[in-house]
Amino acid sequence: MRKLIFAIIFLFSTSPFSLSSVISGIDKSDIELSTRFDGTSLLVFGALTLENDSTSLLVEVVGPSTSVNIRKKVQVWGIWVNKKVAQFQGIPSFYQISISNPEHPVLMEIENQKLKSLFYDFLETTSTPEDGNSAQQYYDELTRLKKKLGKLSTFEEKINIIDKKLFSYTVNLPKKIHPGIYKIKMTLIDQKGIELSKSEQSINVSKVGVQEFLSYNSKNNPVFYGLFSVIIALFLGFSAAQLFRWLYR
Repeated sequence: MRKLIFAIIFLFSTSPFSLSSVISGIDKSDIELSTRFDGTSLLVFGALTLENDSTSLLVEVVGPSTSVNIRKKVQVWGIWVNKKVAQFQGIPSFYQISISNPEHPVLMEIENQKLKSLFYDFLETTSTPEDGNSAQQYYDELTRLKKKLGKLSTFEEKINIIDKKLFSYTVNLPKKIHPGIYKIKMTLIDQKGIELSKSEQSINVSKVGVQEFLSYNSKNNPVFYGLFSVIIALFLGFSAAQLFRWLYR
């Protein structure tokens, strides 16, 4: 709340020099991923000045980068195997975009341009033409799956604006998210989609406890991680066998 007060004071003190401006804050800057993590939400808030009634606020949430492989069943020497035919390299693991004016005249153009620059442009195809799949089909399937998993949302969440001076926005993160830095970008745009002012916040999502231990060793100590996994599997298998033997004796 203190950040919001300072933001409002700063905004109104500088408003004569800027027709449109936005200042933002968040209610939390760190999120811990434990074994009990079941998704969470965070509040984005701030103050703004609008050049006119046609100015709109755009909010984007961009997760850390990841890679997604597209595979297709092909026959090799009479055996069906999953062959990598395409890859999305360095795309956001989570992306959400919202706007204060759902009737914005170039809303579809904004959506297409944002998704193309973040996803479609990072597609690398390795398949041959006879595979029968186009780059557009891979892109459509990727966005469909991400929306189904709750990791891609376009203009579904609501931005609350009070008296054209204050705003609040809730970001809902699903249960399965990647650790890393999540960026929240606030942008004021005009009727043509031209950017007028920007503000950005960052959230650090990190694994803790058992999740951190397993993640660290899987990347830095693969031999130990493999042995540890085998030991745990043997222990659980032995414990289950003893339990069923005791129950049914």
